[in-house]
Amino acid sequence: MFKKILMPFMVAAAIAVTGCSSDKVEKDAVPDLSQEALHAKARQMAASGDYAKAREYLEALDSRYPFGELTDQVQLDLIYVNYKSRKSAETTAAIERFLRLNPNSQYTDYVLYMKGLNEMQKHGSLIQDFLGFDRSQKDPQNYFDGYKAFKDLIERYPNSPYAADAYHRLVYIKTQLAKREWAIASYYQERGALVSAIRHCQAIVYTYYDTEYCEKAYKLMAEDFKKLGLQLPATNAEKVIAASTFEKK
Repeated sequence: MFKKILMPFMVAAAIAVTGCSSDKVEKDAVPDLSQEALHAKARQMAASGDYAKAREYLEALDSRYPFGELTDQVQLDLIYVNYKSRKSAETTAAIERFLRLNPNSQYTDYVLYMKGLNEMQKHGSLIQDFLGFDRSQKDPQNYFDGYKAFKDLIERYPNSPYAADAYHRLVYIKTQLAKREWAIASYYQERGALVSAIRHCQAIVYTYYDTEYCEKAYKLMAEDFKKLGLQLPATNAEKVIAASTFEKK
């Protein structure tokens, strides 16, 4: 997934388990090698799953050769190894740095893709992922940010090799956001707060109309409009239900 040089690197690294290491980088432990040799070592370590050690070498490389031939590649690599180490803040900083220093880079599509992945990762933790916790009702800001990154990628670089996967992740995020709105609507519905339930259903039909929760939202709105004595909007909701083919999952 690393651009050009590191495409095979990421494929190999994806099947490895992240190694454990101290968060403190000991620059003195990194041997005095050429930038090519340091980079090769970093690639080797990341491919074996030792992302912490790979990051140590990459940071040393970035510090020793700030204007070297591999500068852009090292910055891209740091984005990746920080992401694989689940260091979200460091990943965000590396992404922002790259976009700031390289506004017209040919690798911007990749960086936007990693930005989306990082925002999705921020939404949970390794333990939550392992246990399969439902994270749809958490603060959605990271999902909003991830959605924007994937949307920007698809709109700006429709032919990017990352566009197809970005689209699938965008659909997933939309479904999770719709699920959250539905959970809130259901919460208000159970407590008899019909107007609030309708408002959250409206958020679904206006923003997440292509998710599985749209039909549920219309049905609940029709029901609640009737309870509130609002026959016209209830009838309109029923007409939409009758005329529509909703997403089935």
